[in-house]
Amino acid sequence: MADSEKLSAAELKEFLTGQVQKLRLLKRFLIVLVVLVVLAILGHVIYYYNYLTTLKYDVLNARAKVESAIQYRANLVPVLIESVVSFVGHEDDVFNRAVDARERSLTVARQATEELRKAANQPMEEVLQKIMAIAEQYPDLKTGEPFQLLMQQVTDAEAEILKQRIDYNDKANDYTTAMSMFPGNFYAASFDFPSYEYFKGSWQSEWPEVTVQAQEK
Repeated sequence: MADSEKLSAAELKEFLTGQVQKLRLLKRFLIVLVVLVVLAILGHVIYYYNYLTTLKYDVLNARAKVESAIQYRANLVPVLIESVVSFVGHEDDVFNRAVDARERSLTVARQATEELRKAANQPMEEVLQKIMAIAEQYPDLKTGEPFQLLMQQVTDAEAEILKQRIDYNDKANDYTTAMSMFPGNFYAASFDFPSYEYFKGSWQSEWPEVTVQAQEK
């Protein structure tokens, strides 16, 4: 009977020892599992934060390119103004040798160039309207290579602005889409990511209507 009780106690001890080892293994497993889950969540947060940050700066970079293209176009305006004014000034000198200077000073073209200098800081379309109005009075100016080159640069600048605006809208669309879908919307709200509007055109042209007439060769 005593031997039977001692054997039962040994078996019980062995059983309890096995259970303790299993509990220890389970505890280690749970600790590892919790650490992995925490790391996974942390990694996911870092990934999405960096992802949205990258998209945000893509939008800002695209917007900066649009502004740079607009600035380049604006920088061409003073060059156009000086080109027109210099040409008209030269024509004035030639004309003044043949007629009274007072008569020439009252001409529309001379007054227009003075207004043109004052209009350098006005909206782009108003400046270009004045430039084209003067150019219409001077066929040699319109057909001159320097003026044609400058107008071509203005045209190229406008095409570049359009290209950069389209690229900006694409970047803004990627950013907005990522912020609108789960879990991007959760992280965007948690980290207070800003929203950006798409570029919207206007029904009115940024440039005045210019009638291009075929030149006779």
